Amino acid sequence: MKKLLTLLLAVVIGVPCLAQQMRMGLVKDEDGYTNIRKGPGTKYEIVDQVPDGMFINFAKGTNGWYKVYTTYTSGEPQDFLGYMSANKIVVPPRQGAWKEVAQVKDEDGYTNIRKGPGTKYAIVGKVRDGGYILISGEYNDRWYKVYTQKGVFRGYISANKVMRMESPAF
Repeated sequence: MKKLLTLLLAVVIGVPCLAQQMRMGLVKDEDGYTNIRKGPGTKYEIVDQVPDGMFINFAKGTNGWYKVYTTYTSGEPQDFLGYMSANKIVVPPRQGAWKEVAQVKDEDGYTNIRKGPGTKYAIVGKVRDGGYILISGEYNDRWYKVYTQKGVFRGYISANKVMRMESPAF
């Protein structure tokens, strides 16, 4: 009886640890889409493609690949789709500093990212039209701070060159 009680207690305590923690992320790929594969690696068959800028549900996978799901209910994954490379998903920072998603709306082909908030500052990068970026309005209403997928500050972008998107709560 003591062994059975110990086994039951171990199962009850261990079950919550087995549940996969679901998160939501933003697909970010300069090619315009990211592949979902049958297994965790490029050698596996492509089962679907997700456009750049889409929000997806994912959970921890293996070897740099996340498990991707269509939905989740009460924190539990539903409708497993396959695997996506972890470096193609923007994972929101947990310290309450989620950067907003914005889409570049300029019509000249690309928009500059500058070292400082103004055209007098050097260009440190470019974003193509229609591309999705992470911004924050921490500077002022005319210039936004731009961040990499990992949440690292990159530079500044003119506020009139981007369209702020509705981001889901994480």
